[in-house]
Amino acid sequence: MSESTSRRHVETGVLENRGFLNLRLDPHKEKAVKAAEQILGQAVPLVSNTYGSGEHRVYWLGPDEWLIETDAGDVVALENELAMALAGSSAAINDVSGGYVALRIVGADARTVLAKGCTLDLHPPEFRPGRCARTRLARTTILLAADGEPDSYTIIAARSFTDYLRRWLAHAAEK
Repeated sequence: MSESTSRRHVETGVLENRGFLNLRLDPHKEKAVKAAEQILGQAVPLVSNTYGSGEHRVYWLGPDEWLIETDAGDVVALENELAMALAGSSAAINDVSGGYVALRIVGADARTVLAKGCTLDLHPPEFRPGRCARTRLARTTILLAADGEPDSYTIIAARSFTDYLRRWLAHAAEK
């Protein structure tokens, strides 16, 4: 994390060197799903509002759409490998790195801070590690993921909202 701010029992920051690919494919086309999984080295989550972790994070966005978070230096090669493996399968893979940023909020009060601007039920039985959801945080559309560590969340948002969200999180952590 870079440019972190720390308040009470919360630490926030931007995750550096993250890249994003949008993957669209028919989940009923087993051959295409297997080809994508082979390139990714991990399963493509088929259950709504979940994500898989491995070398990459693969977030379920919809019945035929995923967001792949990976190291920024790997985006071009991964995009090319997926495009070649999925050629002829009516799939689409696009680099959307320029449009998104990943932030992390960690700490004992992280859930409380997020709850000030998000209507999701963030209690662990409902929103536990491996879960993600598109939602709004402080009037900004985001993808929120519960990380594997307790009291840790990843926020993926439009890059243009980075400053606003960082300031909002810092302000919400003060109160």
